Amino acid sequence: MRRNESKLDPATKRVIASIHDEELAARYPDKAHFISAGDPNQGAMATAALFSGEPVVIVYPDGHELLVRPEHAAGLVGLLLLLAAFAWRFRRGRDKTVLQLPPRAQIEARDASGQPIAA
Repeated sequence: MRRNESKLDPATKRVIASIHDEELAARYPDKAHFISAGDPNQGAMATAALFSGEPVVIVYPDGHELLVRPEHAAGLVGLLLLLAAFAWRFRRGRDKTVLQLPPRAQIEARDASGQPIAA
């Protein structure tokens, strides 16, 4: 590991690793947002991405991660999710560490190599 890379947060390290490793990159869905668990705004960032319909990877300092995939919704459900996202934007100033999940989001725990952990 290069000297400068040791100062990077876990999410940034994972993104850089996936740039150089196609097999690792293939383990993540397109448009995934990589967010460090220790970031003080991780809840707000993850919630915004999820309610926008994009997956989130929360990366912990030891390399373990949670992959959260929102279910894509259309029609009335999609409209309700947009309204929920709009309402959430007014509340987000209260606590930026709380992660709000959209209905029927899929959560998968993964090890440090990005492989699912068996339940």
